[in-house]
Amino acid sequence: MTATKLLALRRATTSCYATSSSVIFYRRKCDDGVLTRKRFVCASSSSSNESSSSSEEAPSANGGDRAYTPKKVWGPPLEVSKTLNRRPTVLEWRGPNFPQDQSDGLVFLVDKPQEWTSFDVCAKIKSMSKKMGVKKIGHCGTLDPMATGLLIVVIGRATKLADEYQAKVKTYTGTIKLGEKTASGDADNEVIETKPFGEDIVNEASMEAARASLIGDIEQIPPMFSAVHVDGKRLYESAREGKTVERKPRPVHVGAFSIKRRETENETHLIDFEVTCSKGTYVRTLAEDFCEKMGTVGHLVKLRREKIGDFDVKDAFELPALLDEISITVSEHQNQKNSYQ
Repeated sequence: MTATKLLALRRATTSCYATSSSVIFYRRKCDDGVLTRKRFVCASSSSSNESSSSSEEAPSANGGDRAYTPKKVWGPPLEVSKTLNRRPTVLEWRGPNFPQDQSDGLVFLVDKPQEWTSFDVCAKIKSMSKKMGVKKIGHCGTLDPMATGLLIVVIGRATKLADEYQAKVKTYTGTIKLGEKTASGDADNEVIETKPFGEDIVNEASMEAARASLIGDIEQIPPMFSAVHVDGKRLYESAREGKTVERKPRPVHVGAFSIKRRETENETHLIDFEVTCSKGTYVRTLAEDFCEKMGTVGHLVKLRREKIGDFDVKDAFELPALLDEISITVSEHQNQKNSYQ
């Protein structure tokens, strides 16, 4: 092989090793998002024309020039293909037996109970299943402690899909209590303002006008009791210190907002609703804005996430039943492990 040809080969390759008899090199190319690494063997000029023209054929095992194989070779010795940014294949577990092997990633649905944080749910599952090798676990979309409903939990490789699941459209149902405003916009904090109202303020016409004005592309100011970072600090940390931080409005999309029922009992005015909205929508803020547009104040007393994309809370595990399933699987895993010893 002439020096000119060898120089051309070097320029076309990512890594190249050469001896007096042969050259091994690896070439990277990207076609349609697929990264391919190939192993080529080029015989020296003393080889026949046939062997030198076939650059992708392996060298002869018996006699003739042999390819020099360095101790440290970039890439595998054989041709392989790897898709860049490929969506990992995961198991969407629907029951009944919790899988012992989560090496390929696991996705399942939990009906989060009240007073549990989303982090608490994941921490409990991780602590129970760590004997089966579970190291990475996460959830797709935080629910407030007061809220209940659908929580998507991902394990292992499935954590790479958390952003994909979290970006899906969400559906909530809830109840608004009129006339009282709280610091957090829900029933977890004290009332900070009351505002009496009558039928002249809250009626069918005013509710319909307020509802219609909150459908479509709108802007929301994140509540102080939220996990949004401002100047390197979470808003709820500042709120617990009694501070109010300036927040910038954020664009969100409300696909549907419907009033299901209005109830008045013992001077308590409640409105049941259903809303379908984009990622990043604060339903607490939506409820406050709804009341403000009617000329009063209010806060959430109930919130439940019904759907995330095509995932439905009807298919979710109740947390106590899920923990029982995990406990049984962990015991079986330990018994099998002990039997092999």
